[in-house]
Amino acid sequence: MEKRSDYKTALLIEAAIHEAQEERRSPARALAALGVPFDVAMRVLTRPDERRHVVPPPRSAGAQG
Repeated sequence: MEKRSDYKTALLIEAAIHEAQEERRSPARALAALGVPFDVAMRVLTRPDERRHVVPPPRSAGAQG
């Protein structure tokens, strides 16, 4: 796979997982709706430490820093 395309795909997967968690939806269903292959979804959901690009959690509006 082309590196640039792979990078963008990884970011989209992370964003979908993060958004689903915020909305209290199933990250697996969100990935399936996007057409993410089952083996890729299983890898990113069961081995989060091996993800290529982890999106940090959003800072709360009341947090200072």
